[in-house]
Amino acid sequence: MNNVSPKLTISSNHKELGYSESLILESIQTLCELNANFEEVINCKSINISFVSQQEIKELNRRFLKQNKTTNVLSFPSDPQRYEDLLGEIAICPSVIKEESIVQGKKEHDHLIHLILHSVLHLLGYDHEDSKSAEVMEEIEINTLKKLGIANPY
Repeated sequence: MNNVSPKLTISSNHKELGYSESLILESIQTLCELNANFEEVINCKSINISFVSQQEIKELNRRFLKQNKTTNVLSFPSDPQRYEDLLGEIAICPSVIKEESIVQGKKEHDHLIHLILHSVLHLLGYDHEDSKSAEVMEEIEINTLKKLGIANPY
């Protein structure tokens, strides 16, 4: 394992999803291990993760993305000119993740780790707005999850 060490701040307590701060940190370290160019960007940066209700994530989605619906996760990259030590913020809705896990036949823990990695990639500037961008992002996710022992989510 490399020495990448983001500073995680986790708000709320939703341990029923099977996460721990060390597990999230290990996942991010694995992402950096497989993609060396991420290490410099992520190392010693803060990532704030908030577990929120369906009402809260719907409001965030409406307010910031103009989408009036619930979603599983939202990523908010920081402005490096204003907040040089903050990579960004991630809002996660545990109840949506639980529902999706059942419908998609995935382990909640695996789905959560996938969505956290997906969100960190958004914080790093990746998106899936077109098929080429989606392909690049998904390949990084699949390779990282494989290294973590998690099946291809796609």
